[in-house]
Amino acid sequence: MKKIICYILLSVTVTGISAQDFKNNMTQAKSHYTAGKLQDAHFALQQMMQDLDITTGREVLKLFPTMLDTLTALPKQQEVYGNSQFTGVTIEKNYGITQKKATLAVVINSPLLNSLNAYITSPLLTGDPNTRIVKIGQYKARLTKESEEDHYKLEVPMSNALLTLTVSKTTESEILAWGNTLPLEKIAVLVK
Repeated sequence: MKKIICYILLSVTVTGISAQDFKNNMTQAKSHYTAGKLQDAHFALQQMMQDLDITTGREVLKLFPTMLDTLTALPKQQEVYGNSQFTGVTIEKNYGITQKKATLAVVINSPLLNSLNAYITSPLLTGDPNTRIVKIGQYKARLTKESEEDHYKLEVPMSNALLTLTVSKTTESEILAWGNTLPLEKIAVLVK
């Protein structure tokens, strides 16, 4: 058991740095299954799924705009990373180098999806004056004013992924306009 835990921790660390080879995981899963090592086969299959999610994440990153209005994307501040079995895969791109900055992120298999969907669909939970439900494209979303300094966060749940746009030094109308320019339908197809 100790050996398995060490193997899992090592694999989680390696996955965070870079995706493992898909074919290697497939071969390991088959050999573990054939040998009757079902727990090891299960772990190899989970790693394979993580690799697929990271590959999907790279495709989603290509759909992110190179500019949000006047904010230019920072190529060195974009990444796709995963954490096996815990938070799914995160795709993130940052924009702007002045005081006004934005971050666009999609988390595949986000643990926050269920609670956000419950919040959006339940009128009893929407009592916060800094938060309101809005429509972005065909999706319901939560818009939150995060501070007195005009920081806003827009959260859009899509099937099994959560898209978040966070912008500093902005207005409600500006973040909503930017949210409506995002290719949500194309992203939703990829992460489905």
